Amino acid sequence: MKHLFKYFFFLTIASFSIACSSDREEETYSTIPPVTSVFYKNADEFALTYDTSGTVSPAIKDQAFNLYKEGKWIELEGLFNANKLNGGWPPANGGYNIKDDVPFQAGQKFDRYSGAIGSYDGTGIPTLGGSFTSPIINGYVYSFEQRALNKPENTYDFYYEIDVLNNLLSFTSQTADVIPWFNQVGGGKQTMWKIPIDPTTGYQKTWNKLAEEGYIKVTIKKSPSGKFPKLVGTVIQK
Repeated sequence: MKHLFKYFFFLTIASFSIACSSDREEETYSTIPPVTSVFYKNADEFALTYDTSGTVSPAIKDQAFNLYKEGKWIELEGLFNANKLNGGWPPANGGYNIKDDVPFQAGQKFDRYSGAIGSYDGTGIPTLGGSFTSPIINGYVYSFEQRALNKPENTYDFYYEIDVLNNLLSFTSQTADVIPWFNQVGGGKQTMWKIPIDPTTGYQKTWNKLAEEGYIKVTIKKSPSGKFPKLVGTVIQK
């Protein structure tokens, strides 16, 4: 009888733990913004963000689009992983509630995690690049988890802020809420900069180049990896 009591006791505790875990997961995802608008007209247009080769079946495309529209992010990531879609990356550049061709304005502030472009040994100023940032709105900084990045925070060499200095940028941005992915809660905001190609390199202009041209100021705020603490406070500006 004693052993039977122990069995039921441990079974009850296990069931309670699983239920609590499920409740926490649902509570976490319920705190992110709901889907209020869908940027893509149909499943085929949506599929262009993750199936550039056109090999995904219509059934999977429809399923993915429906999950995206309904904000069922856990199921969507599961579908992507099960079918090896987009190299494990989320669709739609990782965003939903997308607004396109949003202009930049002087005084806006953004931030970003990244490493340096190319090899960097700590000598001189690192070359920083990329397209995706998070906005800093009224001083509010989104947490690392809200960005749903694909690597742990301590693997990024730099965390830096980007200040827009004027209204002269010739390109626009695409803003969105962040899809929960990579076991991260998401739900933050992201801004994808539509940065043009640098004719001198044939690649997208770097943050250093935009700073050199007088459009932005970049300030290195920390080195999450711990590799370059001496660069904290470094300002990249014309």
